[in-house]
Amino acid sequence: MFQFAMSVSYAQGGTTIIAERPGFSSSPVVLSPGVLQIESGYRYTHDGGSFDLDDHTLPFALVRIGLVGDYELQLNWSGWSWREEGNQNTHGSNDLSVGVKRQVTAPGATVPLALFAGVSLPTGDRDFTSDGVDPTLGAFWAYGAGLDWFGTLLLSEVDGDVTLGNAIGLGFPISGETSAYVEYFGKYGGKSGPENTLNGGIAYLPRNDMQLDVHAGVGLNSQAPDLFIGFGLAYRF
Repeated sequence: MFQFAMSVSYAQGGTTIIAERPGFSSSPVVLSPGVLQIESGYRYTHDGGSFDLDDHTLPFALVRIGLVGDYELQLNWSGWSWREEGNQNTHGSNDLSVGVKRQVTAPGATVPLALFAGVSLPTGDRDFTSDGVDPTLGAFWAYGAGLDWFGTLLLSEVDGDVTLGNAIGLGFPISGETSAYVEYFGKYGGKSGPENTLNGGIAYLPRNDMQLDVHAGVGLNSQAPDLFIGFGLAYRF
């Protein structure tokens, strides 16, 4: 999820950091050429269904690098997971993904829009990898007109299983440095059926180049995890 006060960022000439955490949606604004931004965090997930799952994952590392023109390189790695599933405990490294985002609208556009293409690589440990090269295509947007709306569409394929992800959310300021958001995320298709979740959080900017956040979410149907909570930070160099 990106820092939600898009209109504030544009008003300040783009000097305020725009992060892609903590929610599911991503920013439709790319970094300037040569700019490096690192985002990281922790998430706890609980699902009390038939698997009785508790998962701890960190550092949710996202490295973003501004390229020439309207392009941005992204390296994404969820990190290590420690999982308790019933009476079984497992831990290991997750897969790494690489992608490129392109901003297709001009700076300051009323509805900023970006497109994304990436692949997940089978670099993870046995219980935490898909064992394949899995592509993802995406579109990210935002719209500020009194209220700050944002959203994401993702089309992914894993082991021949195609899923569509759709997120839509609303951000609103609390103070000059603090903002909050609420977001719906749905994942459709796949072998397990649709997943629907609702999440929200708060972001705090102690300075223009840093964002701190906390977030939480709940599942809206049996296919989605019951609960997840997390926190993190983003820093622009």
